[in-house]
Amino acid sequence: MNHFANWYFLFFIPLVIYVFLRRQKKSALKFSSIKLLKHSGIMDSYKHKIGKYIILTGLCLLIFALARPRLPMDTAPVNQKGIDIAIAFDISGSMRSVDFEPNRLEAARKTIENFIDARLGDRISLIIFAGTAHTRIPLTLDHNILKESLREVNFDSVNKDGTAIGMAISVCLNRLKKSDSETKIMILLTDGDNNAGEINPYTASQLAKEMGVRIYTIGVGSDKTIMPYVDVWGRTGYQEFDEGFDEELLKSLAENTNGKYYRAKDPKSLDQIFATIDSLEKSEFQRENFIQYREFAFGLIKIGLIILLIGIFFDKYYYTKIP
Repeated sequence: MNHFANWYFLFFIPLVIYVFLRRQKKSALKFSSIKLLKHSGIMDSYKHKIGKYIILTGLCLLIFALARPRLPMDTAPVNQKGIDIAIAFDISGSMRSVDFEPNRLEAARKTIENFIDARLGDRISLIIFAGTAHTRIPLTLDHNILKESLREVNFDSVNKDGTAIGMAISVCLNRLKKSDSETKIMILLTDGDNNAGEINPYTASQLAKEMGVRIYTIGVGSDKTIMPYVDVWGRTGYQEFDEGFDEELLKSLAENTNGKYYRAKDPKSLDQIFATIDSLEKSEFQRENFIQYREFAFGLIKIGLIILLIGIFFDKYYYTKIP
């Protein structure tokens, strides 16, 4: 098994050695008389050459590091029980509402992260949406990267405000269309009505049905939307709105795809909803071996640079001593 990620860099090592030896042969003609060698000092000449060989060693080590030597550590099994899940996470401005502690977005983020921790055998994709939608993380079994990306999501992660539910569903389907899992689901978490985007949510849900994707819709928020604001004096105030999400739309999207609709009025009910989804029957899918490696390149680069600096010192210092 190849233990070099960029093995082709190894071909540069004999090339560098060849060029170095040719230059050394040419430089050997520099001393036309043994008197010059005695005058400059045999030891200094040797030390000067030692410096060049140290430089060569450092260069070869750096090239070796570029080849990325690595040691395989763990290999995941080929067969894995799990399902493919696309999570559509609404990060529109209304998710700032403080009817959830500290706000809807932070409460949902924490619940989603706990859900990810419970789905060890599942491939999960994260899609974020507001006035438009895009993929944050494609389907992956690397849940650490997934959670790290989730923690970095904020209200500026999508530069257009609004709630584009149809586009969110379409992006999720784009992530799931190449899935070979028997069970594919989408979790759509939102607190708003479809008021942006060019794709009709009903049309998108029909496509999901044809692809065999079940949509689980979650309406987040209490009966009141409580938005914080800062007045001219720098004081924080709160304003209540009666605006909410389109419950009929979310119910229809779920029913059309044999999924379910849930209403989360508080963080506790949101946790319970994800716990219910977590109890879904798992199916078996196949994937390629996932091998974790221990990388040595970074350490070799540091050693190579140190050796290179030592060689340059020897080369320059003793070169100046030869008249």
